[in-house]
Amino acid sequence: MSDNKFPHLLSPIKIGPFELKNRIALAPMNETMAGLNGECTMQEVAYYATRAKGGTALITTGAIMATRLGSRFVWGRNMHCFNPGHLQGLGMLTTHIHYFGGLASAQMSMGFGRQGHSYDENELAPAPTAGLPYEAAMNTQTKGLEKVFAKSERARGFLVGQMTREMSISEIRSEQKEYAQSCQLAVIAGFDMIEIHGPHGYLEHEFLSPLSNKRTDMYGGEWRNRKRLINETMEQVRYACPGVAVGVRISAEEHVEGGLTREEMIDLAKDLEARGADFISLSDGGGYEETCHLVGTEEAAAHIPGAGADFKKALKVPVIVASQHDPVKAEADIAAGKFDISAMARQLFADPEYANKLMQGRADEIVRCKRCNMCLMRCLSGITPECPQNPWLGREYADPEYGFGARRKHESILMKGVQNAPMPALERPWWKTEIPLLEEHWRAFRGPGPRK
Repeated sequence: MSDNKFPHLLSPIKIGPFELKNRIALAPMNETMAGLNGECTMQEVAYYATRAKGGTALITTGAIMATRLGSRFVWGRNMHCFNPGHLQGLGMLTTHIHYFGGLASAQMSMGFGRQGHSYDENELAPAPTAGLPYEAAMNTQTKGLEKVFAKSERARGFLVGQMTREMSISEIRSEQKEYAQSCQLAVIAGFDMIEIHGPHGYLEHEFLSPLSNKRTDMYGGEWRNRKRLINETMEQVRYACPGVAVGVRISAEEHVEGGLTREEMIDLAKDLEARGADFISLSDGGGYEETCHLVGTEEAAAHIPGAGADFKKALKVPVIVASQHDPVKAEADIAAGKFDISAMARQLFADPEYANKLMQGRADEIVRCKRCNMCLMRCLSGITPECPQNPWLGREYADPEYGFGARRKHESILMKGVQNAPMPALERPWWKTEIPLLEEHWRAFRGPGPRK
């Protein structure tokens, strides 16, 4: 039985064609559990399965690199999804999430832009603007990270980005097409939702921000041009993947002089909703140059529900808000109409049973995240995160409890996103409205045996 103290947080909600069993989601985080070539590892499968088994309704992956170009410029290690060969691991991932009763959302990234790091540090990172790497100072970094930067010169490499080059218009369009095709692969892998990756300083965000977009063509300059790329991408993915929920993660604002304002981002959210977005997921801040909002401190996270309320007034689709660890406050904020779904990453690092404990009336047993960011310090070093509060984080693959068995009744053999609506072919000849279905072959069939 669910605890009556949390009737709103534990109530179901619809996103597109799918219903979440409660309002608790795993927020996306680059948890560096993927393999060298972007393959989904068994540890990654077990990590997500653990949160699904813990009662979390919506499991959102960290950024999955959805283009070959983007995959060369990553944050440590990220999963890839642009080749049918990636479906084996991703299919295992979604099967585990569904087995334990969760819905699977793929956060698909077109690239990290000037926040990307390649294995060859002399390679120019593709971005909206040439010659504009990011530069971060210690006084703008979130609590705890200064320790690893102070001790490790190697980690300090993340404080300065690689030199950038400007993406051409033809390159942008090629990336958009590959991205849409990769989103179709994610649907085939069994994901129920696609989350377009557009927040805190990554490529799509860089096109939005006047601080990182200095272009003078159709993708730069005035606001309607700077939001062109993400608006087009929303249209393309909505068309390519009609059978799943499609949403966008964006920052609520940039919190720096001359940066994106909340009013501008609400205007963008309305554009995205008009183009078919089923949800808006709110992060905050401008990215690596100011991580206090990207990796929310308690003080920075406190104002996000207020931002959520402003977005919710302007939108009809559900609004997801991040970094609200206190279930009592999340319950009150949802009841007050400030947002619809509470997404957490580090809190679910610390206690993957968070949702189950609320449903079972054991809220006082929740292991609380201390926001010490030890998990991120390990990620910055390039290894799997661990947590002082949870000795199993990063080792879930070794716990037999998170393995799975025969298919359960609630699981579907065919991917629901494929069943709900047929996906169009994105490679058909331009002069055909659709690839024709040949009902009868023009030449008579001859099977084995003598000729007639």
